[in-house]
Parts: sequence; C-alpha cells; structure tokens
Amino acid sequence: MHKGKLFIASLAALALPLAAAAQTRTRRTPAAKPSVRRAAPAAAKPPAGGVSLTAEDMSLLIEGLKFPPEVTAELAANAEERRSFARDIRRMLAAAAEARAAGFAERPEVKLQLELGRALVIAQEYLKRRQEAGVKDPAQVVTDAEVEAFLKEPATAAQFEAFVADYFKNGPARGTTVTDAQRKELGHQYGRIMVAARKGVAAGLERDRMTQLMILRQQGRQLASAYVNDPARRFESSDAEVGAYIAKHPELDTKASRAKVEDILRRARAGEDFAKLADEFTDDPSGRGRGGDLGWFGRGMMVKPFEDAAFALKPGELSGVVESPFGFHVIKLEERRAGAGAGAVEEVRARHILIRYTDTPGDGSTPPMNPRDRARAAVEEEKRGRALDELAVRHRISVAEDYVVGVSGTAPGTPASRGKLPPVAKPPAQTRPASKPKPKTPARRGH
Repeated sequence: MHKGKLFIASLAALALPLAAAAQTRTRRTPAAKPSVRRAAPAAAKPPAGGVSLTAEDMSLLIEGLKFPPEVTAELAANAEERRSFARDIRRMLAAAAEARAAGFAERPEVKLQLELGRALVIAQEYLKRRQEAGVKDPAQVVTDAEVEAFLKEPATAAQFEAFVADYFKNGPARGTTVTDAQRKELGHQYGRIMVAARKGVAAGLERDRMTQLMILRQQGRQLASAYVNDPARRFESSDAEVGAYIAKHPELDTKASRAKVEDILRRARAGEDFAKLADEFTDDPSGRGRGGDLGWFGRGMMVKPFEDAAFALKPGELSGVVESPFGFHVIKLEERRAGAGAGAVEEVRARHILIRYTDTPGDGSTPPMNPRDRARAAVEEEKRGRALDELAVRHRISVAEDYVVGVSGTAPGTPASRGKLPPVAKPPAQTRPASKPKPKTPARRGH
C-alpha cells in the first residue's frame, strides 16, 4: 500500500470515535479515486441563521465523499436516489442545527470531537493536495521534527490528554488501559493531524468550497449523532403504532409462519420422525437433506434464543416453538457432552427445523431482525424523519435536490480548477500501516 494511503488510514483510525451513527448514507463506504475540483465559488448566501446547499454544492459534496463507482453511477442515473440523498443531508443538517441550539456543541466531549473532525478534514485534504503536487512521501509533508515541536507547545499537552481520554472512552479500544507505547503512537499521529491541518489553513484550504462542505458534513454527522442518540430525543413507538404498521404491511405478519411451525411441532410430538420432517419442511439449507442435523456446538455459536433453548433440553427432548431473528425453530436435542481438559466447554448436538418469516431479508445487507422489530424500527424512522423535516423548516435548512453527479459540479465541458500549493522538500520518515480488519468468520448464528 502507498505510504500516502497509509497515512490517510492512520488519520481515519484516529477519527473512529467521531464516526457515530450519521443521518446520511453511511452504508456507502467511500472508495479512493482521483478528483478534480474547483476553487471555492461564490456560493449563494444562506438565509440568516440557516444553511443553503446549492446544486453545485451537492455535486461537490458527492465528489468529495468518493463513493464507490457503482454508487456514483446509481446517483447519476436515478433522480429519486439523488432526491433521497439530498433529503438525508437536509435532515442531518437539521439535527445538527438543533443540537447547536440546544448547546450540544459546547459540551466538552462534543466540542473536542468537532475540533478534531475539522482538523481531520483539512489535514486529509492538505495531504492529498501535496500528493497531487508530486510529493509522494507523507513524511515530506509533515516531518517528525514538526510533530515533536508541536507536541512540546505549552497548549498541546492538555489538548492531547483530552483527546486520549476521549479515544479510549469512545474509540475501538474503549475501556482499556492506555499503555506508554499506545500513548506515544497516538501522540505521533495526533501531531501529524494537527500540523497538517495548520498547514492546510495557512494554504487557504478553509476558503476552498469542497473543504468547507466536507467540514460541514463531518461536523454535521457528529452533532446529528449526539442529538439523535440523546436519551431525551428518542422517537419511541407504541405497540398500537407498530400493529397499525404491520396491518398495512402484511408481509411482516408472522401468523402464517407460526401456524406452520406449530403444526410441525404437533406432528413431531405425535411421534413422526423428526429428521424426515426436517428434510421436508426446514428453511435452513444447511440442514435440509441432513435431517436438520447441526452437529456439535458450544455456547456462543448460535443466536442466544436458540442457544438457550437447546442447552435447556435433555437428550431426546423436543423444544417448544423458539423464535429468533431468523424465524421460528423447533429443536430436538440428540446428545450432550462435557468438554475434556482445562477450559473445555460443554457441547450439544441437535437437530432443528426452521420456518422463516414470510418476509426475511436474505441479501445480508441488514442484520437479522424479527418482523415486529423491523416494523417498530420503520415506525420510529418515520417519526424521526417527520421531526427532522420540521426542524429543517424551523432552522431554514435548504438543500438542492436537482443536481448533477460526476462532473465536478460544473456543466459538461466546463473546466474546473483550484489553487495550487507550493512545493515542499522534507526528509522521509516512517509511517505505521493501519491494522486491517479481521475477516468475519462464517457464524453458526445463521441457523
């Protein structure tokens, strides 16, 4: 991997505590691709106390987010997708505006995250500009000597300690003890962000419209997350509202699936061969043709409702109807055994019959959830959307829904340009590769 990409990855890793639930399409993971963007245009003035994103702003924002090519293509081809994306941005900015009005931005932990979010955007943009200018080694952009000098500045110590406390409270290592080695590495990367951000400000990046939009979006995500996740702002649904939603969406009604599994359970209890019933009826493809046999498994390998029911049975015993996020199960315990040796765990061998819900997402795009919980989530999402739309009107948030995707926010054939940064020549330094995420092991939890 190129050193510049490693440095970007390190910056992103430091920002993990900031990446809480956003009100935009976070499922669309940004992918690196070269971009050409214009210098900051004279944007339309927003209404007093509000925010106004023009069609050109939206084009630039999408370019800066660097969505995968297929997502960009979908947005370019589908007007409804563009409107939906604009609506998401508008709602995010509305929640952010309400959060500021409610004083969230002055909370010490939120203020810290907003400041680091701004620095991160500018630092990333500055590094990319330097690379585009021909400086391939990020250590030539921010040297170790510059980092060390920054860390020795009188005001830095308190700022860095606040950052470390937040990182180990909200970041990937939350709840762990800070080691000396971790503190040193965090200090080095934190210093690189802040020095690169200073250089970016000195180079005028804060006047660049793309950078302004990326800061607006980054800080908007942080404030919107703080607002929406605040316990006082929950958009809870009542059982009556959930029932009414299911009545309008019969595919979420589980009555037919439950009736089917109850009939299968009745037949199994009447003495019919469980393995034959499993081969005939189970919706679990791994169990069909095997009599529903799951083999041996220990605790933690299945979803909890299934696991609790299986381990509560005696050999030869049938469960009642067990509901999990995947549907309804009937379980028959075949054997159980105690593990041998120190640290060994008890295991069971069981068969099961799964009857899936009538409507169960099967593409892996969303975590499994039973239909009623999905109905509840949909009701709460609708309530949240209505509330945020009202806030957008109150805070005068305007976002263009008719915009162009894929041409740097300009008309076809119009050249886009931006200011160049002066060259620098600095000695090289080592950067540490960001750790790769561990691949997910296919879990037995799908049974």
